[in-house]
Amino acid sequence: MTRRFADRVAPAESGELRRAAAAGTVDGACAALELDPDDPLATLTDRPPSLWRALAAAARERGLEHPADDERRRLRTALDESAEEIGAADGDDAADAASDALAAARRRAAAAGTDVDRLRERAATLRGRLAEARERTTHDASDDADTSATADADATTVDSLRAEFEAATRALSEAETERVAADQALARAAERSRSVRDARERRLRLRDALANRRREARRDLAREVYPAFANAVAAFHSEVDPVDGRAADAEVGDDPGDFDGDAVVAHAAAIRIAERSDPVVVGVDRFVDATAARDWLCTPVVLVGAE
Repeated sequence: MTRRFADRVAPAESGELRRAAAAGTVDGACAALELDPDDPLATLTDRPPSLWRALAAAARERGLEHPADDERRRLRTALDESAEEIGAADGDDAADAASDALAAARRRAAAAGTDVDRLRERAATLRGRLAEARERTTHDASDDADTSATADADATTVDSLRAEFEAATRALSEAETERVAADQALARAAERSRSVRDARERRLRLRDALANRRREARRDLAREVYPAFANAVAAFHSEVDPVDGRAADAEVGDDPGDFDGDAVVAHAAAIRIAERSDPVVVGVDRFVDATAARDWLCTPVVLVGAE
């Protein structure tokens, strides 16, 4: 169910924050403050990000680095270069385009080969018929019984067959030229397809490696600040009055994976230990007003309607 606060307030000293609060929604306030909606610490809502992600972001805000950061940056650069290597920002689209081009080149080469075979057979047939017509004309010319009309007919047949044969040989020559061009185009398309496929496979390997480094850093950074987080959770339960009868207990344990409690309280604790200077848009009613939220979260706050 959607809840709305009676008043949307922000620290009075900040006109920017007041204007963001007037937007009335979490998204509107983020837009007014130019906050990155993907920043896990930019908002406090009923749908918090994973605790691992929030704590890793808090660790980054505190200036912590990770031994895998250099490798992560190298992989990010290599991934960007791989996109340029295949000629598109989206490797999947480039691979599809290369595959389509290869299929079209194969069809063109196959059609050109079929034309050459057909025209070569026709030229051979016409060559045989022309040779027979010439032989018959020569034989008739040496026959004393041959008439002038027969000789003229034979000559006409030879001329007609010669014209057909010459047209067929020209068409065959053009088809052979097209087949050479089609074969060359096919070779280029095949090379392009191999290149794109290899680059795409390399890109997938880089993505996997980068994801692994990010998970490794997120896990280690979250664990690094977990003691401070545990203290912040305890401080919330001791310093903030429960709203709507919400229970104040939480099992913290020794690892982010051990946490068992209110996810919104956990997210608030992650924001508190981050020592942010950028504002946080609060869309939950865990604080009596924006000033109380600001004082506990230790960051500028915009309080808007819960969504």
